[in-house]
Formats: sequence, C-alpha cells, structure tokens
Amino acid sequence: MGTYLRASALSGLDDLANRYDKNLLSNLEQHNIDPSVFKAQEAEVTFEDACALLEDCATGWDVPDLGVRLSRYHALDTLGVVALVTRMETSVRTALNAIMRNLYLHTNGAVVGITEPETEGPAELTMVLRGDRSEMRQFRESALCNARNILECVAGGKVPIYEAVVPHDAPKGRDSLSAELKCPVRYEGDKSILFFESKVLNTRLKKTDVAFHPIIRRYLAEISVEKNRSFAEIVRLEVFRQLSLGLVSQDRVAAALNIQPRTLQRRLKAENSSFREILDEERRKRALALVQQTDLPLSEVALAVAYSDQTAFNQAFRRWFDRSPLKVRRGVPLLP
Repeated sequence: MGTYLRASALSGLDDLANRYDKNLLSNLEQHNIDPSVFKAQEAEVTFEDACALLEDCATGWDVPDLGVRLSRYHALDTLGVVALVTRMETSVRTALNAIMRNLYLHTNGAVVGITEPETEGPAELTMVLRGDRSEMRQFRESALCNARNILECVAGGKVPIYEAVVPHDAPKGRDSLSAELKCPVRYEGDKSILFFESKVLNTRLKKTDVAFHPIIRRYLAEISVEKNRSFAEIVRLEVFRQLSLGLVSQDRVAAALNIQPRTLQRRLKAENSSFREILDEERRKRALALVQQTDLPLSEVALAVAYSDQTAFNQAFRRWFDRSPLKVRRGVPLLP
C-alpha cells in the first residue's frame, strides 16, 4: 500500500493561490492532483505528490514560508473523523494518544509520538515523515504548526512552545516558523520536535455525553473498513512511530493498539504477516535512510533503529544489504 493523505491537509492552498494571483491548476496538473480535492476533503491524495506540490508552489510563487501560512487554515478538524476520538477521552494525554492511534485514518505518511520527562522538564511532540527528506520542508513546517494548533484545540487554550527542532536548514530570510510558533527553532536536527509544558498533558477535558461514545466507535470502525486498511498496515505505522522514538517492542505496539500481544500475533498471522517481519523491514528502511541521507554517527543510527549494541546493528545491516554501514555511507553501491 502506498502513502496517502486526506485532501483536508491541502485546505487553504486555493485561497493562498488567489491571494498571490497564481495559477494553482497548472501546479495540480503537474502532480496529478484533481482540483476537486478542495471540495472533497475526505478524498485521498498521494502523500509524496502533496509534499511535492507544496514545494513547487512555494518556489514558483516565491513564498518560502508557504507551509507556515497554510497551517493558519488548519486545526483539530483538519483530521476529520480522527478528531472525534478526543470526545471520548478525559485528559489531554489520553486524547493525544487516541489521535496518534487513529492517525492512519488521515495519513500514513507521518507518525507522531509524545515523550514525557521522567521528572521535570518539557514534554516532546515528535513528528517523522515517511521518506523524510529536504523536499518536504513546506509540508513539515505546515504539519508542525498544525500539531501546535491541535495541541491547543485539545487543551482548550494557548500552550507555550519552548523550542522547535526541524531537520532542514535555516531560511535565508525571515524565520517565519519561529515567529509562528513564538519560540526558538533549531534547524538541521534529526527529526521534527516541539518542546512544550508537560503539565498540559494532565489537563482534564470537559466530559461529553457518553451516549455518543458507541456511535463514535461504530463510525470509526466503519471508516476503517471502508478505507480497507489492513491490520498489518496499522501495526506497521505503530512500529514506525515507536521506532522513530527509539523504543519499540511487540508488547509496546500491542499496548498502543489497546490489544493483547497474543491477539496482535494472531491477527497478523491471519494476514500472513508477523511482528518480527514488520519490525525487520521498518528497521531496514530507516537504517538505510539514516546511513545514506544523514551524517549521524553510526552508533546513533544503531540507537535510532532500536539496537542498543552497534555490533548487532552492523550484523543486521550486512544481512540486509551485504555491505557494512560504513561502506554504504562512503558511497559503495548496493547490490541490485
């Protein structure tokens, strides 16, 4: 299954095109995106095409902060049906966890995780895009700003952001991302992160009529079936999310999906898959991307794919590619 994104994530782009007197139709045609997506927010577009569209518009329109400007059109309702899950939760923490569990209904091109401090300090909202690369700058900045917007919608008020981190380089002119988030931004990091006040996670949410909960659950189930997302794909997204945080295991994935590990094993087996196969494949893809596209020390690459021992990582890398990670980083071609 390829990567996808609900058209709602592009809402506002048509308005920005009118504001700058630009011909959006030519950009859409170039990336095989039907103009009707602006009237059908539940439609899906290819994630990579959406990212490329934003990059081309930003360059062609000479609007280097297009992603930031686009985020001002977005909030919790951009997530569509996923936003409904927050109505069944009692705190900001559980609401965000529910959003992360169901984010695949909006896109499988991005995964989000929350890391809380062991004692004191800020919480971290981490976002990783599948196939993350510099050409995703506009989508990344738009999504990061909307993550702030969603956090504030759920919390019911302003949430101070202490610092943001993004993988791409700093802008040559005005730092619109820093101005929008009202915090310092550290560029050329290894992932996108928002650091915010951890106490916000404890905020209690206003209770909704529990009579609606079964209706929401049934609707979510129907949407899941309608979109034909396999259980293996849902597990894969959760593995990718946890791998991005550096900690992943079968028990953790099962807990995140609110099922028992044995149930996870059984359902994957029914789809001729297994947790071990999925984890190995996701590790393989992430390891290759980090070795080829970043300058991270190989010891940190090992940790980033959940290997605490670099020797074990080197052995796994050789098994995957028949090359050492050092040789691949130096440009030795992979075997076809």
